[in-house]
Amino acid sequence: MKKSPYFVMLVAILLSACIVPGLAAATPTSPPLPTKTPQPTSTPLPTRTATLLPSATPDVAATESANATQAADDILSELDKTLGNTDIPYKEGQLVWEQTDPVTIELMGPDRELLGVDEDVTATDFIFKFDVTWEATGLLICGTIFRSEPDLEEGKQYQFVFMRFSGLPAWELEVHEFGQFRNTPTKTKFSDALDLANGATNEFLLAAQGEQFTLYINGKRQGAYYDWSKQRTEGTIGFVGFQQSGEGMCKFENSWVWTLPSDAE
Repeated sequence: MKKSPYFVMLVAILLSACIVPGLAAATPTSPPLPTKTPQPTSTPLPTRTATLLPSATPDVAATESANATQAADDILSELDKTLGNTDIPYKEGQLVWEQTDPVTIELMGPDRELLGVDEDVTATDFIFKFDVTWEATGLLICGTIFRSEPDLEEGKQYQFVFMRFSGLPAWELEVHEFGQFRNTPTKTKFSDALDLANGATNEFLLAAQGEQFTLYINGKRQGAYYDWSKQRTEGTIGFVGFQQSGEGMCKFENSWVWTLPSDAE
């Protein structure tokens, strides 16, 4: 059945009359999206710095004492090898001087030069050890001074000298005064222990005990010799070089002086 247009209109009026004002359906609102809460930023800890320990103040005196003790121990070991079977009382002695730098005497013959090692070093009974390298175009004499008066050039003194000359390995213990040879307690001695090669190095060890002098060349004992006149009993120490002609050089190194108990003590 066809609905009347009046019925449709009436239904529309009735429906509109049933709607209560203010109760119209609200349009749904979407809830806000959650926002991320920012994470707290970490505060960097202060960088740890290492605390420097105070550096030790160098003890110069202690270092020098330790070095001297080590040097003395080394020399004692060396003496044990050379003098261990002798009656030389080296174990009762002590180190009084040790060479730190080589000493070179250069000569143009005829020439002679004397050098002291230390004016404060004097000795009566002692062991004097030294290495000598020699070079020469002619006759060359190298050696040491001991028990000298303070003036090495003019004072009375002993000298131990050895000669470099082809086929003549000679040495001698001498007494000098006023720059001149006076006499020799040993006279001239010869030894095949000496290396005569040009540029060779020889090692010497001289022990002085009262009137007795004992010599070792390159570790080989040359004998004990005496000077009953006691021409010098105490004094300073040095090196000597003599060139008669041509050019020559004596280089002294690895030297030391070790005192011995004196017969007078």
